[in-house]
Amino acid sequence: MANRFVLNTVSYHGKGAIKEIPGEITRRGYKKVFVCSDPDLVKFGVTSKVTDELDAAGIAWSLYSEIKPNPTIKNVQDGVEAFKAAEADCIVTIGGGSSMDTAKAIGI
Repeated sequence: MANRFVLNTVSYHGKGAIKEIPGEITRRGYKKVFVCSDPDLVKFGVTSKVTDELDAAGIAWSLYSEIKPNPTIKNVQDGVEAFKAAEADCIVTIGGGSSMDTAKAIGI
């Protein structure tokens, strides 16, 4: 039996990239976003720049910010449980390697 595995990933970066996120979510028909970010980006207000745009667009979201450097299997498992509890239908990641790796693993 053949299996198909698709990771439908889109990355935005650069000046003005944050403003593109709500439109991307809306075009794809998603209703609730699971935002993955590390605690430091939350603390320094980086994450809120994205969530403020989601709020302005009327897009519901839930935050998972328990991402660790070099995430563990337990870290990912906790994220999967949080994703299920949030009843989200897409993931937006804010940050670098650990956040992106964790979010991709949660999405699988």
